[in-house]
Amino acid sequence: MRFKDLVNNPNLISGIHNYCDRWCERCSFTARCAVYVSEQADPDHDSSSRDISNAAFWQKLGIIFTETHEMIAEWAAKNDIDLSEKALAPIGELLERQRMETETHPLAKAAEKYACDVTEWFDRELPPVEVVSDMPSRSHDAESSYDDLYESAEVVQWYQYFIAVKLMRGLMSRIDEDDYLAEDDQRDSDGSAKVALIAIDRSISAWKLMCDHRPENADSINQFLVQLEKLRSLAEREFPHGRDFIRPGFDELTSDLLH
Repeated sequence: MRFKDLVNNPNLISGIHNYCDRWCERCSFTARCAVYVSEQADPDHDSSSRDISNAAFWQKLGIIFTETHEMIAEWAAKNDIDLSEKALAPIGELLERQRMETETHPLAKAAEKYACDVTEWFDRELPPVEVVSDMPSRSHDAESSYDDLYESAEVVQWYQYFIAVKLMRGLMSRIDEDDYLAEDDQRDSDGSAKVALIAIDRSISAWKLMCDHRPENADSINQFLVQLEKLRSLAEREFPHGRDFIRPGFDELTSDLLH
């Protein structure tokens, strides 16, 4: 099923996929999301295509971008808009300058450093191990604690790169938003920042739980908590209205919830 075939489906929540955390297994809105529905209809569907650290995610995203490009090309042809390489060259130069400005921003650099530090920590302190169910010799309490530890680790690892991606999108989006948005309009930059802030909040909680289960790692875990607190503070200063953004579906009452 092509993504553009779903765009006008009245049962789907428009734009909900733009401000989610891509963790579909834990989302109650999957049936209302065009991206998820299109993925499920894909015969080559793979859950790894929703993990931003997995190549399958970027392959799937590339397909969506291609389909979106086709939709834009059709719209441009109908409206006599020139999308030739020559006509778009100035825009490309502007985007490159914006990309460079975003990548060198202190917020983006801090988020990327956190992601890299987390990878190094897990490689050193908590490498992948076999599933608890394959270890019958463990006591019930030990298995429960073990499960809690790796549940928290899963949360940390899910969001470690996601935070940087969303903060960089927010920084990129806000560069020229004032050129085409009214003062009272919601801004994509704030929406991206809100999702990043939620990911930071959840990561802080997960690290605290991990510290309870791995007190021997308290010092190194506390360093991550400090990193995240600083990152959260900086993000809230850069996007003072981020937490107020109303995400489609997630932060608003839909008609089916009211009845």
